[in-house]
Amino acid sequence: MRRAAPWLSLAAILAVTAFAYAPSLDGAFVLDDGPSVERNMALRAPDALLLPPLPGMLGTGRPLTDVTYALDLRAAGPDPRRFHRTGLLLHLLATALAFAFLRRILARVGYPRPAPVALVVAAIFALHPIQAESVAYVSQRAEVLSSALYLASLLLLDLAAARFLAWPGVVAWAGGVVGWVLAMGAKAIAITQPAAFLLDQAVLAPVGERGGKAAVRRVGRALLLASPILLLSAWSASLQFTSFAAAPAGGVGFTATKLSPWMYLLTQFRVQWLYLKLLAWPRGFAFDRGFEASQGLDPATVLAGAGLLGLLALALWLWRRAERGAGDAAAARLAAFGILFWLVVISPTSSVVPVLDLAVEHRAYLASLGPFLAVTVAVDALLRRWLGSRAQAAAVGVALVVLGILGISVRGRAETWGSTVTLLREASAATPDSVRILTNLAIALRQKGDMAGAEAEFRKAWGVARQDNHVAGVARNLGALLIDTGRGAEAIAILDRGLQASPEDAVLRVNRSVALGMLGRYPESLEEARHAAATNPGNPVARNNLGVALCAVGDLPAGMGEFRAAEGLDPGNPTFPVTAAIALSRLGRREEACDTFRRARAATRILPMPRNGVQVAAQLGCPIE
Repeated sequence: MRRAAPWLSLAAILAVTAFAYAPSLDGAFVLDDGPSVERNMALRAPDALLLPPLPGMLGTGRPLTDVTYALDLRAAGPDPRRFHRTGLLLHLLATALAFAFLRRILARVGYPRPAPVALVVAAIFALHPIQAESVAYVSQRAEVLSSALYLASLLLLDLAAARFLAWPGVVAWAGGVVGWVLAMGAKAIAITQPAAFLLDQAVLAPVGERGGKAAVRRVGRALLLASPILLLSAWSASLQFTSFAAAPAGGVGFTATKLSPWMYLLTQFRVQWLYLKLLAWPRGFAFDRGFEASQGLDPATVLAGAGLLGLLALALWLWRRAERGAGDAAAARLAAFGILFWLVVISPTSSVVPVLDLAVEHRAYLASLGPFLAVTVAVDALLRRWLGSRAQAAAVGVALVVLGILGISVRGRAETWGSTVTLLREASAATPDSVRILTNLAIALRQKGDMAGAEAEFRKAWGVARQDNHVAGVARNLGALLIDTGRGAEAIAILDRGLQASPEDAVLRVNRSVALGMLGRYPESLEEARHAAATNPGNPVARNNLGVALCAVGDLPAGMGEFRAAEGLDPGNPTFPVTAAIALSRLGRREEACDTFRRARAATRILPMPRNGVQVAAQLGCPIE
């Protein structure tokens, strides 16, 4: 029973975490969830459950994360609750793996009561509200999944180092390498894992082992074990940078922003302290936060940089003391490792490689484990030093108070994430001039049926949009709302301004084609539809719209060809055969329409049938539901 106690305690922590996050399960898809899940045709393809060859796992894509999305789609369709539940389960898995890893390293260095201390750190990791963005934001499942696999790989490599060259160690090593490849397939943050493993082996010496020679021996063994991963990491970095250079619009890389690597690094000095402040004082969170870039060595930037150098110096000093056997060596090693773990894990997004979004809370997800470990060990060591035999009771009391506060706080964040409108209003208050947030708030209001509120937010976004991509984005969405409310002429005026900013935007041209058709200007509508399809022939929406425009001018054979082309591009989407069936029904070709409706129903496995298709099929006397 005693041996099972830590795992029972862990189960209780996981249950509390699940309860705290329960309100977030009601959240809708938001922002990047659209292209990642809702509109991602690749997830509906027959081969969506297959992983790519090794280069695909090491590149900029997230193929393993996409496989989990595809599994959710096949299980429950585009139901956000299913996706949120999977994200929460992965967070619980990451917490359990964090506990297993922490318990192991605490025991290795001879720290007193390793299991209870590991439980406290894992509980803080599970319940800290800074994690809410990673857990409740469907698009950031990649962060959680990669982190869980990162920890699993780290744990396995740790076991391999302890059983070096023995068969159990070889098996653990192979599992660690495979785990790392899978972590990279979830998200490329795992590229820092070999550095974290080297730190683990260098800093966290076994009980009774100290000195430079022992450290060199441990590092040499770790380098040998990590050598395949280090080589693959170098290959991955080459693939990543090549991809960044080829696609500067992706938001990452040296050509993605106007910031130089030096200015981005200076900015990240301040960003890291923002993250650390949120870890220490969990208030002031903001989804899609605005952050001003540093313009040079101003006092705030210099102070932030000096602070990070101070943390690095503190970690190295603690490590040196531990190697000399001074003071509480176990606590010093763990605190040093925690600080260095933070600096290493946060480095892909907080170093010299510019990323368009300067400060995003989910980036601290795995890195936060380092500060949580360092602070917990420091507080526990001080309590033991000051209170002696009473330290354990005091430590339990402090832990319960801290975890209670965090639990209440994360429950509040989960409730915010459970209401998309509330979440986006919070973000809009934090960054009032964010075109992206205003646009997405308007989309959320529109989905709730508040068309007037949606239009008001779209108009605000329209008033502050300056960059061409922002103007085009607002025009797409505001134009679509005006079309849906029967205001075709107004929509055309908005869409025309959008096309001035982005002349080859296929969605703008599709929407303009629809608006022209509403006004009975069918030849112009067809011309616009042809332009949209020619600009982006792989876009099934553009091909479908061209089919509608062709049918409107009486060219049914050509229209049906476009419907079939759209269906071929996105075979899991019933919208396109339904559009074809509706066109056939309006031409009085009932039997063909019914056959097409039935084919749409038989073909769909993921997306629901469009409501207008169900209604028209019923009116024809060939119901499909």
